[in-house]
Formats: sequence, structure tokens, C-alpha cells
Amino acid sequence: MKKTLAGVAASTLALGGMLVATAAPASAHTPTVTASCDSLHVDLKSYPDATVTVTIDDREVASEDFQGSFDETFTFDGSTSHSWEVVVDAHDDDTYDKTYPETGAPGLTDPCPGAEPDVDEAQVGIYLYEKLDADPANEWSGKDKDARWENSGLQTLLGTKTLPLPAQKDGSYWYDELPNPDLVAELLADADVCTDWGIQQDLVSGGPDEYTMPQNITFPDGSSMDGHLVDHTHQELEDLGVVLPSGEACGEPTQPPVEEDEVVVPVAPAAVTVCGADSSDIELPVATEEVTYLASDAGVIATPTAGHTFGDDLAGYVVNDNGDAVFPLEDLLPSAEDCALVPGDIAAVCESEVPYLAYEVNLPEGAETDEETPLTVTFLNPDGDDHVVTDLPLDGRLLWPGASDTAPLQWPGWEQLGDGSYVETDGNYAWTREGVEVLFEVNPTYSTIVEYPEASTQCANPVGTGGADVIEQADDTPPAPAEVADAGPELARTGATVGAVAGVAALLLGGGATLFWLRRRMRNAEG
Repeated sequence: MKKTLAGVAASTLALGGMLVATAAPASAHTPTVTASCDSLHVDLKSYPDATVTVTIDDREVASEDFQGSFDETFTFDGSTSHSWEVVVDAHDDDTYDKTYPETGAPGLTDPCPGAEPDVDEAQVGIYLYEKLDADPANEWSGKDKDARWENSGLQTLLGTKTLPLPAQKDGSYWYDELPNPDLVAELLADADVCTDWGIQQDLVSGGPDEYTMPQNITFPDGSSMDGHLVDHTHQELEDLGVVLPSGEACGEPTQPPVEEDEVVVPVAPAAVTVCGADSSDIELPVATEEVTYLASDAGVIATPTAGHTFGDDLAGYVVNDNGDAVFPLEDLLPSAEDCALVPGDIAAVCESEVPYLAYEVNLPEGAETDEETPLTVTFLNPDGDDHVVTDLPLDGRLLWPGASDTAPLQWPGWEQLGDGSYVETDGNYAWTREGVEVLFEVNPTYSTIVEYPEASTQCANPVGTGGADVIEQADDTPPAPAEVADAGPELARTGATVGAVAGVAALLLGGGATLFWLRRRMRNAEG
């Protein structure tokens, strides 16, 4: 017996362990970053979507988007120390973003004991270019005329030199004078020497057999040298001993005339009339040579092209904090009022002594739904929890809160005791009896006040209570009028006469039933 119990317990624990194991998350980020004297191993597992960036000696050696895992080893010269950093950007949750080392500062490896230097080749290429924005006299204030990447025109290679790849970027490898003076003279002879010129030098990894420096470079192409770029610098021609004519020799520079932008008016987009539409449903105005248009969550953004600007007439657009001209989305889509549910007949109705909410609502023009039961009906309780019913069709009949259409019958505001009698109560949805607001929701909404039926012999209260005191019926009590004849559905509407007529009819039927019962008792007594 004990062995059996022990076996059951062991099986239960094993099953529990399996359940716990299977209940674990399907994805658990597992980063492992290990640095040695001559390599850096990056092993990232179970990442649904992430980006990893690896930097060694201030040089970005990898920047890669990956899904699932990333496992790569980066080797380097073990004869010297190297700085390193690994940054992991987890796209699914920022809490899984990591930077290694976790101290926040780049890591530093120790040289491998007894390691010999690993010498790799590198090249330096030197380029001459005419500045895009030039001013040899440097007299135009407010403009940046420096030699720089963004200010470089067509670059022409003057020469290259091969050297061991330096361990540190200290600038000692740059040319300190121009090579190929004949080519420099030729280039300057065919150009306007009064235009300012600049120099760019690029240090790339790999010797001539591994990588060929391009003869010409045009901004912004070639900025990474196909991934071989290690370092770069920009210089003025004067830094390498070449003096261009002065401002006096070239004449005083004059600032070019500033042409005023042409004032244009953007075109207002057409309003969307379909309910449930969003920014993707907006039909943009046709772009022109003067204005382009873009749809966004804020609305339609109009942008003037180069040489054009907007004036005071914005055709309904407004300028936001970013300086964009935006036609607000709310001015293009139908309003909430225009897209509210369209109500049909909505009323409280009694049928076979049971109260119901009979309703009919319709979607506004343009609104659609693929569901057969998209409606949610909410009885709004001003002092407590609402009564919510979901998955309803757009028209139908809904049992009133607190009511029951099966034995024993129930009514809101009434409670049945153990002896079968009924008493009034503040519970059982009594708050729905005196004009309750009912909200109808699909995506558009509609709400209205619905009056609970007045107490009558057909509905609203337990049979025989008269709407107030509890009356217990004996076995020989004549049946209530509602059991004698079914008066049919009764709609609760302000000013309606149906309830009064039904009440009179019920009294007449009740009186006739009572006379019949008295005559029968008298005959039995005489007999």
C-alpha cells in the first residue's frame, strides 16, 4: 500500500513538474558575452526580434537585426589590449535591452601572454575636392565654409599609401603633404582657383590586394568605403602647404541675391463621409510641383517644395508646434453624433406576465459589421454596478434585469419567500423600475431612458399583490385575471392608453370570475 501511495505521489510530482515546465514562457532571452585576450564571443538566444551592435577599438564591427539567435566570435590581435562594447536592443520589450560590460564603460582586454603582434595591412587614400559652399576670403558671416563631408563636391584620388593597420587612431598615418603635384596642378588649372578647395583622407583596413580605393567619391556615397573605413579627416589645402589666391586677387566676394519663395495655397482634402473610417481612408490632394501631401494620425500634412512657402491663406490647415501645416483629422471624419446608432422602436413590454426590453437599432450609413450579434446593451445604474448583456443582434427582445420567464417567476424589486409569497425589496434590480437609462453599443452608440411597465394584473409585479402588499392565495382562491385570459404584449409608453384598457378588462373578467365562484359556493351550501 505504501509503495502504491509513493508511486502515485512520484507520478503526481513528475506530472506537476511537466506542467510547470510547459507553463514556462515560450521565449526567455539568454544573452552571453565573453571577452578573452584575442576574441569576443557574443551568443544571444531566444530573442523574437532584436538588434545587436558590436564595437571593438571604437570601430563598429557588426550591427545586425536578427530573430531567434545571434552567435558570432570576433577575433583580434592578442598581442595588445582592445576596448569592446556590445549593445543589445530587444524590440519586444525595452526591459531586455542590455549593454555589455554592464558597468556602462567599454571593456578592455588584457594582452595574451607571449603573443606576437598580428600585423594587418591598411591604406590611406587622399582626395582633393571643390567645396560646395566656398568662400576663400571667409567674409560671409553665418555660413560654414569648412572642409567637411557635407561640403564636399566630387572627390578625386591623388594617391594612396600602404602601412600596417595601426592599433590606435592617433592621426600619425595621414599625409602631411600632397602627393602627385602634377595631378593637383592639372585639377586646379581646369577649375576656378578662386573657389575654395578641401582635402579628405581615409584610413581603410586591408592592403591593395584586399581593397581598391575608389578613384572618385561623391557625397553622400562611399562614406563607409564598403565597410573598410577605419578613420577619416578633412583638411584645408593650406594645411598641406598649398596657398590659393587671396580674396583681393579674386575680387571681393559678393553674397548671391536671395530669391523670395513663391507663396502658394495648399488644397484642402475632401471630407470622408463613411462612419468608422480613419486616416488611411482619406483621399489626399494630388501633389504638385509646389506642394506635397501626406496622411498621418493627426490629419493631412501639406509641405511646400523648395522655392515655395505658405502665406496667411491655409485653406483650413493649421500650423502645429513642429511648423507643419496640418488639416486636422477630426475635421475630415464624420462626428460621433453623425455616426451614432439609429434607434427604432425601444420600449418595455410585458408578455405572459414577464417584462422584457424590446428594441431595434440600426447602424448609421457607411458603418458595417461582419458579426451577427455585435450589440451590447447596458442598463446604467446611477448608484452601483451596471447590468451588461453582450453578443446580441441588432433587434430583438431581452429579459428585463431581475425578471425570470421560468418558474418561479420573478420581477425586479421583488423577492420570493420560502412559503411562495413575495415581498418588495430594494435589491433584485429595483433601480430599473423608475426610468432607467439603457445604452446600446456596436461601435457607434445610442442611449435612451426606458420606463418599466406600471404594475398591473398582466405584469410588473407578482400576481395578486396589487403592486404593494403581499397576498397569499389559498387553494380555493379564484385564479388571477392574468391566468384567466392572456391580454397579450403590453408596451410601456408615456401617455399610452393600452394599460388602462387592459386594466378595465382585467377588472371585468375578475368580477365575473368572482360572481361565478360565489354562486357555486351557495349551491353547495344549499345542497
